[in-house]
Amino acid sequence: MKEKKKGILGTAVVFILALSFFLITKARQEDIEAAAIGTVQVEGVLNVRSGPGTTYEVVSSGGTKVTLSDGVKVTITGKNGKWYHVKFKQNGKNIVGYVSADYIKVQTGSVSTKITGNINVSSVKIRKSASASAAAVKAGSEQISLKKAQKVRVLSESLVKDTKWYYISFSYASKTYKGYLPASNVTLVCEKGLPGILKASSGVSLLKTAGKSTVMTVGGKKVSLKNGRQMTILGQSEVSGKSYFSVRMKYNNATVKGYLPEQYVYLQIVKEEAVKATATPKPTAAAKPSETAEPTEKPTATPKPTAPPDSDLSDTEYKEKLIADGFPKSYVSSLLALHKKYPNWTFSPYKTGLKWSTVIKKESVVGLNLLSVNKSYAWKSTEEGAYDWKTDKFIPYDGTTWVTASKKAVKYYMDPRNFLDERGIFQFENLEYQKEYHTKEGVEKILNNTPMYNKTFTYKDDSGESKSMKYSTAFLNAASTSKVSPYHLASRVKQEVVISQSLMSSSVSGKVAGYEGIYNFYNIGANNSTVAGGAIANGLSWASSGTTYSRPWTDPYKSIVGGAAYIGKNYINVGQNTLYLQKFNVTPKNRYNHQYMANVEAPNSEATKTNTAYSTQKEEMPMVFSIPVYENMPETACSVPSGGKNPNNYLKTLKVKDYTFDSKFVLGDDGSKTYTLTVPNNVTSVKINATTVASSAKVTGTGTKNLSVGTKTYTVTVTSESGKTRDYKIKITRK
Repeated sequence: MKEKKKGILGTAVVFILALSFFLITKARQEDIEAAAIGTVQVEGVLNVRSGPGTTYEVVSSGGTKVTLSDGVKVTITGKNGKWYHVKFKQNGKNIVGYVSADYIKVQTGSVSTKITGNINVSSVKIRKSASASAAAVKAGSEQISLKKAQKVRVLSESLVKDTKWYYISFSYASKTYKGYLPASNVTLVCEKGLPGILKASSGVSLLKTAGKSTVMTVGGKKVSLKNGRQMTILGQSEVSGKSYFSVRMKYNNATVKGYLPEQYVYLQIVKEEAVKATATPKPTAAAKPSETAEPTEKPTATPKPTAPPDSDLSDTEYKEKLIADGFPKSYVSSLLALHKKYPNWTFSPYKTGLKWSTVIKKESVVGLNLLSVNKSYAWKSTEEGAYDWKTDKFIPYDGTTWVTASKKAVKYYMDPRNFLDERGIFQFENLEYQKEYHTKEGVEKILNNTPMYNKTFTYKDDSGESKSMKYSTAFLNAASTSKVSPYHLASRVKQEVVISQSLMSSSVSGKVAGYEGIYNFYNIGANNSTVAGGAIANGLSWASSGTTYSRPWTDPYKSIVGGAAYIGKNYINVGQNTLYLQKFNVTPKNRYNHQYMANVEAPNSEATKTNTAYSTQKEEMPMVFSIPVYENMPETACSVPSGGKNPNNYLKTLKVKDYTFDSKFVLGDDGSKTYTLTVPNNVTSVKINATTVASSAKVTGTGTKNLSVGTKTYTVTVTSESGKTRDYKIKITRK
């Protein structure tokens, strides 16, 4: 037999790359071992294990345990009991492992490990390779020919000179054999349907009737299918010597049935693996306490928003319940006030297990949390790298106006107790889509006073037809597919790209040089850059590359829906499911990294927009709020940064008129050095001159100084606007 060249059908990227796999030359045989495509469906994360069971170790990559988040696509190559053998790409690396089948959804509804069929011709010889001239498979000295209605099992498919062949196994004379025969000689047993996939180098029309040219339509437009389209095979028929498959699939949100020529339809076959013996875990030392929690195969589902059972509790009983749940006493009064006004709301403590001091230290790293340079001094960091004491300038980390937030600002915005009111609480809202509460009217309220309010845009659907859609409708569609709140999506876009009531960022104009026709409504990938237009260019580069999340984003609809899928898969469904956690990632996964926005004020400002969108609906809505709790928190909430005066008390120049110091004064000197000079005996006075870096600072100790014979030290003192002093010393010797 010729060597098989396996082509496992995987992610969308592989679908596209696989096109060349099917452009067969006359001399080549391609064996197509198709596998199923599955989508992870899990609240939280799903472990990838080295074997089919929870006793097997979690697969590691780059020193990090591998997990999958909701919505990620995987290629299923095998089934072992209740576990799927999968492969996928993560962080540029190919990963192989096992995941629980309970949390994988197959688009076509099922995974097929045994696809069978019946011979539909009077007699057919079985070949050793996919060729009519290949040697026949023999039973002893007898060439094997299978008769009509003989049952066979399809193991894989091959394409040779535009002819499809099946690699089969079958029983003959009480023994099992394997070999090849033309696919047209087998009628598949479809029963409830078989998972299939389209392979073609160009669009293929879905026919109304087998053997006829009439094409199915959806919304008045002909259905044209592209490479990689998954479907369910319902049956098989032959017309004028040609074989056709009856198929069913989703197309532009509609379920459609029709017929496709056999040569374009391939099976998604999953290998059935023998159930392995349970792995025996190696004995390990007792685990040390760690800040990193382990994901599980069956993570706890986020509670559904239902009326809480504590709505009838007295104030005293409710306070006791909050404390029993794990809330510190300093949280209780505010939560009780909210409970009394909104009894349908549920408050759940998100117990981070992290020390407050550790969290603040990690989140106060220069460049991590930013705010406007126009804020007062108390809000802005003067740490090294954040502020230049020599120029009295704050160092920008995004554009020219976004600078590092001070530790006081980080403390204020990270302390949940500062936002336990009916507006600020929404930064702790669980951001899953709730169809019964999230309305188009609510989305329009968020979009009010923006260029998207009650406005439409145009885009092209799967069939290439130009369509018009309101932005609010697009956000609702995005919510439906990503399972993310449309209010959150609209608020985020408003935060990212809206400049004024009539103007939006160039990242959604489709006119940026080098990225014409590319849109990025959420500014995903727009990493901090001090180069003019750099962040926008970075984001558009990301939006134009790759094939995940409906990229490239060549119209507003793809950007809004694809970006929502990205947010859902990378944030909402991996634990960062509140505005707060997206900004301050204190979850076990990528802790202190993978933070969606740099603006330290963003969760609070977006909470305001969400509150406005809910309007009076929130009084009746049963909502869930997940509020972080830290270890060793201050007894009271961290205060608003105050005392916003310039702290700069550095000298810009220091001189003695007509004389030079033994060592030159250098800008940036912090006063730790003493400057010296010697004057002749006939010099009875000198004049000390100094200027400050900050115009708001005051200097004393300058002016004319009378000299006595000998050495004397003079002190120049700089007092900053904030009242802090710094001394510079000059030692003058008169001979």
